[in-house]
Parts: sequence; C-alpha cells; structure tokens
Amino acid sequence: MTTTTAPGGTGGKRRKAPTIFDVAERAGVSHQTVSRVINGDPTVRDAFRTQVTDAVHDLGYRPRAAARALAGGRSRALGIITAGDALYGPSSTAIGFERAARSAGYHVLLSTLPEEPTPSDLSGALTTLLAQDVAAIVLVAADNRVLDALGSLTVPVTVPVVVSNAVQRDAVRTPAASTVAAVAIDQAAGTSLVMEHLFARGYRRIVHIAGPPVSQESEVRRATYVRIMQDAGLEPVVLDGDWTPGSGFAAARHIDVTAVDAVFAGNDQMALGVLHAFADEGLRVPDDIAVVGFDDVPEAAHFTPPLTTVRQDFRAMGERVLDTVRALVEGEPRDETLLAPELVVRRSA
Repeated sequence: MTTTTAPGGTGGKRRKAPTIFDVAERAGVSHQTVSRVINGDPTVRDAFRTQVTDAVHDLGYRPRAAARALAGGRSRALGIITAGDALYGPSSTAIGFERAARSAGYHVLLSTLPEEPTPSDLSGALTTLLAQDVAAIVLVAADNRVLDALGSLTVPVTVPVVVSNAVQRDAVRTPAASTVAAVAIDQAAGTSLVMEHLFARGYRRIVHIAGPPVSQESEVRRATYVRIMQDAGLEPVVLDGDWTPGSGFAAARHIDVTAVDAVFAGNDQMALGVLHAFADEGLRVPDDIAVVGFDDVPEAAHFTPPLTTVRQDFRAMGERVLDTVRALVEGEPRDETLLAPELVVRRSA
C-alpha cells in the first residue's frame, strides 16, 4: 500500500486509508464486486462474498458514506440487525426505532439474520453495516442464539452496539465490540401485573403457556409466573408454545378445564389459539375459564371476547433505543432503567 508524508514536513510516514481498489486487489475480484458485497447485493456468489469480507477485515477498510454529516465528519447512518420471524414485538421495535431515527435526521440501514443464526451470519451482517460507515448498530433480538453469537464474535466492532428486547442484561456481551448496551421492557413486571390481576379476581388454578425457550422474554415470563405461584403456595403448570396461534390451540387441547380456571398465554397470538380451542369445546370465556395474553397486538381488542393483556409500548422502546445510541455516540450518560408495561383489562378476564 502507498504511503504519504506526515503533516508538518517531518518526513514521517503514515499509511493511507485503504481504498475499494485495495480491497479488490486483496480479494482478487473487481472493484464492482466489492461494491456489490458492501451494498448487500444478494446475487454475489458466496465465495466472492467471503473473499471480499476477509479482505475488508484484513485491511480495516471503511468507505466514505454518503450519510456522513458535514459538521465534524460524523456519520448520520445507523445500522439495525433483525433476527428470526417477523414477530410483533421485534418488528414493532424496529419500526419505532427507524421512525425515531429518521425524525432525528439519521437514516437506517437494515440487515437481517436467518431464523437460526450462526456467529458467521452475525459477523457478515456486522461487516456489511460497518462498511457503510454507520455510527452505531442496533441488534433487535432477544433470542439467546443471537446473543450467544454476539458473545463469540471475533470480528472487531468499532462502533457502539445496542441490543433491544434483551431483559437478561448480563447475557449481552461481546469482547469484540467497543461498547455494548441493552434496552428492554420489564417482562417480570408485566407478568406480575397479570398474576396480581388474576389473584385479585379469585383465580388460583392458573396455567401458563410459555413461548420458546430460546427467547429471553419467554424465559423471564415463565420464571416469574413459577415464582409467584410457588410464593402463593400454588402448583405452577407450564405448557410449551412457540408464539404462534397454532401452538396455543394445541396447548389448550391438553388443559383439563375442570381443574383450571385461568390461562396466562405468553403472547396474544397464542391466546388467540386458546380462545379458538375453548370456543370449539363450547367453553365460555371468562365465565367458564379466563384467558390473558401479553403484548396487546392491535387485534387483541377485537378477539372474541376482547383480550385482557399486557401492553408493551414499542414506539417508546424504539425511541429509547435511539436515545441510548445517541448517548453512546456522544459519550453521555444513558438511562438504563427498564421500560414499564401496562395491564389492559378487557372481557376475557
């Protein structure tokens, strides 16, 4: 690589920043291919993508971004990585963050991970975003598989990383990133609101249908339900679901309704499946058995009957994520408190 004389005429040498042509030469491809890889073109062959990614890492290449602000040379681009299916909570958080960022004068670059991501998947997404000269990266995933991948990163991440929906903050770590922070809604508080509401109305035989164990939010809701039941001297009963209405429907089919008076579903979609199963069996909700969900999806108010649930303000979540990003970039103190959920009481309980 070429060198240039250092400022001041001292004769010292410093290395020039690598160019896209340096990356192309190192990778053995054309500069057009490098550009396509950097811009996330899905038609690039995997072998070329790997060669370019390795060359970017080796050279420390970071292109000039069109989003770089004129004042102070600071990037106005932010990266966001999403993982898994388009579930209501994560997708709503991502939308809320993008809208808040756009209103604040940033533009957001999106990268997605497969449903079961590996460390190499996450490394590739981070590399693509870093190549766009982003000022920070947001990871929208409370999936333990994604957080495990984050913890095993070897690719250096030179900008702050903010993880949303991660309620177990000690699990959010990576030795490869400069700064990592977490933003989340208080899942334990939301579960406590559900249980207090059911107890206050005399329900004691309560079954919980939990989300998948790879979800941090599901783990916290399950653990909080079990603790509250045990503290009350009651036997916790947990059935497994996967966030879908079909799993709620299947779980409800295994409930002995003569021994249960309330069902706490881990999200509203599973609660919808429960309501369907009970309707098929001729059960009246809440007269025969009560049902409560979690999330307050827009359709929850129109279930039959309208669903009692826990509202999570994902718009506020997106705004808090942006506030945290800006604080990290500016080196300012950040608010690390969990956001508070709200119980919405409707006719199902």
